[in-house]
Amino acid sequence: MEERIIIAGSGGQGVQTLGFLLAEVGMSDKKRVTWLPSYGAEKRGGFSFCHVVISDQEIYSPYIESPDTLLLFDQRALNTYKDYVLNHTLVIENSSLIKEDTVVNGKKVSIPATDIANSILFTQAANTVMAGAYFALKTIFHVENALKVMRAVLVKKSKQIFEKNEKALYQGFNFIKENYQYV
Repeated sequence: MEERIIIAGSGGQGVQTLGFLLAEVGMSDKKRVTWLPSYGAEKRGGFSFCHVVISDQEIYSPYIESPDTLLLFDQRALNTYKDYVLNHTLVIENSSLIKEDTVVNGKKVSIPATDIANSILFTQAANTVMAGAYFALKTIFHVENALKVMRAVLVKKSKQIFEKNEKALYQGFNFIKENYQYV
């Protein structure tokens, strides 16, 4: 098993945090992982992306040319990575911020992650909503394992922060289960 994931958006949207979370979940499941973050010097608002590889085997390069999954947070991310989409690629896009969709290959799933995060009064959790969507679509890991890792990562934050993130994760997970029959 090898899962190659590219996550892209703007600085401040939680792109790097989501990549880190997926890598941590992979490690907790005794997989081999790489996490290759990249962002502009300006960070907030600048283009941000990361490559995550999760595998049972040795990983020879953290760089991804043909992703199995693309998680796209905004229009700029879609415009940048649309040519990376192959027939086998799963594209999970934040439809709250992607209005002009030009993906022609792959399997596309749209989730209004920012709108969902806003509806639970926790805008910062759009990345966690996207994580929930990922865990619903890709059954590599159980969502409960992700919650354990989130709890460990957020141990220094308040209980309320964890609870909001947990709610956001399940909102994304349930949105997919309710809106996509092939899952």
